[in-house]
Amino acid sequence: MDGAFSFVSNAALRIGNEVFEVASDGSHLLNGVLNAQLPARVGGYVLTKFVGEMCKGTTHNLCSDVTSFNVALPGNDAIRFKVASNMVHVDVKGSIEGFTGSSGLMGTLPALHHGKIARDGVTFLRETDVFAEEWQVREDEPKLFQHSRYPQFPQTCVPAVQPFNAERSLSDVENSEARLAAEEACSHVMGAEWEFCIFDVMATGDYGMAASIYGEN
Repeated sequence: MDGAFSFVSNAALRIGNEVFEVASDGSHLLNGVLNAQLPARVGGYVLTKFVGEMCKGTTHNLCSDVTSFNVALPGNDAIRFKVASNMVHVDVKGSIEGFTGSSGLMGTLPALHHGKIARDGVTFLRETDVFAEEWQVREDEPKLFQHSRYPQFPQTCVPAVQPFNAERSLSDVENSEARLAAEEACSHVMGAEWEFCIFDVMATGDYGMAASIYGEN
């Protein structure tokens, strides 16, 4: 893929006045303390950590190391951070009772709109660069990450890499053994995430990440 893809290198969660941050190397910070001892609590909710190997595939031969952090919310709700293949993936398991009234980049609950939504919770933004600029953290807004990276507002966001080369590369190998192998690796993934899984596996060449990032545990 010639590096023509983006990924999440850090993710942060704030509950109340407490902040938990995860980095793509598997390290974490809890209220600014690097690799604070876990289990612990963030915002009053239990935070646990798991490190191990996850395998998928017809013979469980596709394996990858994963570091997983889980924040247990009321009921069966949870927020999970998975780190594998130098990527951070965030899963939110939520119920109607727990998330009604929430809003953000991907829409609202109850759903008024889905997709790239503006800060007003209504306007749908088609252009990726416009969407990024809309949600760039402003000077008067709290910063969740321990370290600030370029660019910071009022500096404008770095424009997205044009997907032409990536799309062409995927098209070229659509019927190749690599595509078929990625489909097999991602066979346990349902819905829209199936194509995301295939793209990530082919972009990184790490077939085991289908088990770790897109695994069920």
